[in-house]
Amino acid sequence: MRLLTEISDGSLGLSDQFEQLNSAYTLRKSARAILLDSEGRMATQYLQNYTYHKLPGGGVDPGESLEEALKREILEEVGCDSKILNPLGMCIEYRNKLSLLHISFCFVAQVVGAIGTPKLEEGEIEEGQTTLWITPGEVLAKMKTDEPKKYEGNFILKREITFLEEYMNS
Repeated sequence: MRLLTEISDGSLGLSDQFEQLNSAYTLRKSARAILLDSEGRMATQYLQNYTYHKLPGGGVDPGESLEEALKREILEEVGCDSKILNPLGMCIEYRNKLSLLHISFCFVAQVVGAIGTPKLEEGEIEEGQTTLWITPGEVLAKMKTDEPKKYEGNFILKREITFLEEYMNS
């Protein structure tokens, strides 16, 4: 999968530090989706308590493939089954404050069947996470005006904008 961008505290203007070579980072891998319904609208997760939008998806559990993780996360967060259409790209994040190296893989996916009720985790409920179905252009416009109220949100937002722009330009 093609690398679309590398994101660090320095590239976001959060500090003057970029990736910390030869430092101990904890590795986290996740799978994300540009998830489209039959009307061409896409799912975006809005975190009301932190004021930013993100794509559905999440962490890859031990023993899971990227595709398995993505389908599980879509079912949990959006409440539907999905079909993965094609890979889009990947982003690498160096979150120095957390000593975290986060690699996200993004796919284009389609809703399969009916959309039911999400089964959100406690943290997602606390963030005020809700799913909105709007056009990719509307999602991008919202993301470009978002102002995350937490450290991680800055990385997430830059990553999601990168994925969405890649999708819209392909």
